[in-house]
Amino acid sequence: MIARPRPDAPLIGVTVELLDAPFYEGRRRFQLFTDYLRCLRAAGLSAVLLPADAPAAEVACWLPILDGLLLTGGDDPDLRPFGGPPPDEHCKPVPREQQELGLALVRAARASGLPMLGVCLGMQFMGLAAGAPYCQHLEQAEDHLKGVRHLVTARPGSRLAAIIGRAPIEVASYHHQALAGAGDGLAVAATAPDGVVEAVEDSDHPFAIGVQWHPERLPESPATRVLFSRFAAAAESYRRARVGAATPPTVRDA
Repeated sequence: MIARPRPDAPLIGVTVELLDAPFYEGRRRFQLFTDYLRCLRAAGLSAVLLPADAPAAEVACWLPILDGLLLTGGDDPDLRPFGGPPPDEHCKPVPREQQELGLALVRAARASGLPMLGVCLGMQFMGLAAGAPYCQHLEQAEDHLKGVRHLVTARPGSRLAAIIGRAPIEVASYHHQALAGAGDGLAVAATAPDGVVEAVEDSDHPFAIGVQWHPERLPESPATRVLFSRFAAAAESYRRARVGAATPPTVRDA
């Protein structure tokens, strides 16, 4: 049984998907797989869901109360705002509002030092916000789709390697796109045997790690547990600084 987080547990903002509502023409709904919340609770964290249709300007209202950010998975990013190609037959772009909010959250977290864990689409938003190159469709996509399990190896010297170890770990993937590099201020932290970028990180940030795989699909995995545990520790440190600060943390001027 997962213990209930304590009343003063760090509060994590969790992104959700914005989808059309079946049978309700013209209406939309939010979606989140509860696996993410189970992993947060298991690490002693509390969560609040961030509405995917909120204007990016609303991020500044959330920062003073959050101790961490979990960027969850979803469909595909639209690459056109980054000078990329239009969606092809393999792509299902997320709504514009969801993408703009995700990117704004990434930029705010990196600027303010808010601990951030990106999963799948969340990692892709981290890379795109940093100007990373991107592959719209992997030739070997079938090796990464539908929850397939494969090995991932953390790069020596990376923060991720210090967390999950340098030995290959088995992960569950569900993606057909990938970052082709890390972007400004980020570094590739893990790869798959076929060379696909599986993690990125900002070593100058208290905790900013993105993973292409879905750790929440393997909640009992030692790698999943330690990853969320370290995320929780970073959020706890941030909470203590936030509560003890004379003024709430804000985004630094770019």
